[in-house]
Amino acid sequence: MSSPTPTELSLEEPGLALSIMATDEALRDPAGIFQERMVKITCDLCPQDDERGILYVSQDLECVAHQNCLLYSSGLVESEGNHPCLNEEDRNFDVKLVNEEISRGKRLKCSFCLRKGATVGCDIKKCPKNYHFFCARQDHAILKADDSIGIYRVFCQKHATGSSNLDLLKKMKKAGLIENLFEALLEDLDGIHSKINDTTTSEKELQEIATSLFDCAIFKKTLKKLSTETVIKKLQREQVQLQRKIEVLQGIRERMPLPQEDSIKHSAGP
Repeated sequence: MSSPTPTELSLEEPGLALSIMATDEALRDPAGIFQERMVKITCDLCPQDDERGILYVSQDLECVAHQNCLLYSSGLVESEGNHPCLNEEDRNFDVKLVNEEISRGKRLKCSFCLRKGATVGCDIKKCPKNYHFFCARQDHAILKADDSIGIYRVFCQKHATGSSNLDLLKKMKKAGLIENLFEALLEDLDGIHSKINDTTTSEKELQEIATSLFDCAIFKKTLKKLSTETVIKKLQREQVQLQRKIEVLQGIRERMPLPQEDSIKHSAGP
């Protein structure tokens, strides 16, 4: 394999991924045995000497990282285009950007091991959880990879279900099932509406309906819309207008008394 340029990370030869020896011929003794200049290679994105997985190494050996640590780090993307020193299946990362990501990680504490260097964040923007890649796996976070478009995401346990639901919704959309879904929802809501208005509905049934509605985020959001200051003021204005109408009608009745019901019947005859 040709030597990579200093600006790229390359995959080391098989068998040398975890430890590397100096390859300068001047360091060999006549028997061909390497002298003591042996360099231990460890990932700069891991909290300790974790030797699992493929390691990528810069030419000067100053920047080393696991493939998965690079792929799942929130602030990194693969470099575009092919590098002459890399095979088609190899990844291509810019060393400068990798070093910047390592520096960023020094300010972030891992939610699992509590050590610094956590560059793998939960994909939900408001979620504060950050991990080292292998810590994310130990904490049972969900890994989502789409190699075809180069997207690698991590979801903490709390948001793992939400990500699965999103994937399901996307599949339903792709299959053309969204219209069917909303038709079924409207049918269920119409049934709930009828049951609430039905005087024969039991307390137990009403309790079940109330529980299912108030557990629904959309229902709560709708309630908030109904109780906004704008809606309240609108109803208050309508209430004032209604009161004025009542007062006008009462005034008309006082000035122009309507015939009594008995008088109408009497004048109409038997």
